[in-house]
Amino acid sequence: MKVEYTFDAGRGVMSVDDQPVVFHCNHYNRVLQYTIQNSTYVRSAEILTRSAAEVAYLALRRHFEAHPAMDRRDRLDYAADLFRAGGYGILNLREVPENIGSDEIDVVVPSSHYGEALCLNFEPPLEPSEYFDLGYAIGAFSAIFERPFDGEITEQAISMGRPQTLLHLRSGAGVDAALFDLHPAQPDGKEAPGASAEAPSKTFADHIDERLIVSELAKAPLLGDPETGLIPAFGVNLTRMFADYYNLISFRFEQQLSKRMADLPDLADLLVYDYPTLYHFRQYFKLEGLELIRAMLIEAGHVCGFNTMGGIMTSDVWKGLVLPMIRERDDWIQGIVSCINALGWGVWRIAELIPDERLVLRAWHPYESLGYLRWFGRAGHGVDYCMAGVASSIMNLMYEGDIVSYPELTSDYYQRVNCSPTSFWVDQTRCVASGDPYSEIVVTRRARH
Repeated sequence: MKVEYTFDAGRGVMSVDDQPVVFHCNHYNRVLQYTIQNSTYVRSAEILTRSAAEVAYLALRRHFEAHPAMDRRDRLDYAADLFRAGGYGILNLREVPENIGSDEIDVVVPSSHYGEALCLNFEPPLEPSEYFDLGYAIGAFSAIFERPFDGEITEQAISMGRPQTLLHLRSGAGVDAALFDLHPAQPDGKEAPGASAEAPSKTFADHIDERLIVSELAKAPLLGDPETGLIPAFGVNLTRMFADYYNLISFRFEQQLSKRMADLPDLADLLVYDYPTLYHFRQYFKLEGLELIRAMLIEAGHVCGFNTMGGIMTSDVWKGLVLPMIRERDDWIQGIVSCINALGWGVWRIAELIPDERLVLRAWHPYESLGYLRWFGRAGHGVDYCMAGVASSIMNLMYEGDIVSYPELTSDYYQRVNCSPTSFWVDQTRCVASGDPYSEIVVTRRARH
């Protein structure tokens, strides 16, 4: 059965099987996982695996409920197709029997988005780390066979330099059955003003035809390759990732680490040694408590903005679709925001742009805030971390770097534009998860504390 994605351009929301999905690149995926996995103060493997199992289970259970005629062979095939279509790689379920004769089974992943992406980190993983693949398989098997599974990644893993990844799954006594009791919807998720607020029309750079840009990008055939299950585009590997996977791993990480910091007063200083980025940020800002964790999650957004938005702005698609609409340099900001509105991240609007100084962005239906409302209720602080990081990276690419000259997006270039003493930083002033009708991000030049 064909995997069908839907896109609501008016809300900027993409979905599959009633679950929100968003485009993100291998660089965001690897840095966000590294941020979580590198901390010894949270249960990182549990966060990453459990969250993937939950989102996969919810999507597949919904699909199977909507198509009751599917037998187990059909279910196995669809789960494999959904994994491939999303750009996650190849999950070999074709050889799994319709009736598993034992409580244990091995599943081969000959191609893995995460397995390859994690090898790009400055510090490659020290242990098999395809946690999304494992969680997806656990959720899929639990939905297909209607009984709980768990499992582990074996030493045979692409993230460890092996040619393929081998997952070991098991059912039977002792396996947690909590997946069958999932109820993610919180009342605040439906009642919050931002859940139903209508995005206004674009007011900046009217000559940039956002509707055309969004329409053309939204219908692009960005699905996993039949042989590799990967989506190479704009100089990166994309995924159509479950939005709530990002939301669950980010917010669970934030909650667990916040609790540990409250219990261990010296933990903030220890984290600075574990995360060199925090040492850099502390030169410019007084980062303590939640602000320290916020900076860690925003950094993943910085990397995403640099690689994905930079990749789009240097691509042939940009040159053919967007560049002919541009009249002056600052139009590039509206051009890339128009492209972002095709990614499933909500609807972004430029509220203010002072070239080389300040950018105010607002987002209606931002996926991070909506996910927080769905799973945790109201937030007491801004939670749109990816939006914040991407916004500041866009300003850095434009005014610290010179993206209009089509530079090569190297790690040295990243350090120059995102980590200079004069590069941009961001504050969140409004948040849908906190009860506002839209989320607002303000990007300005850094100032030393």
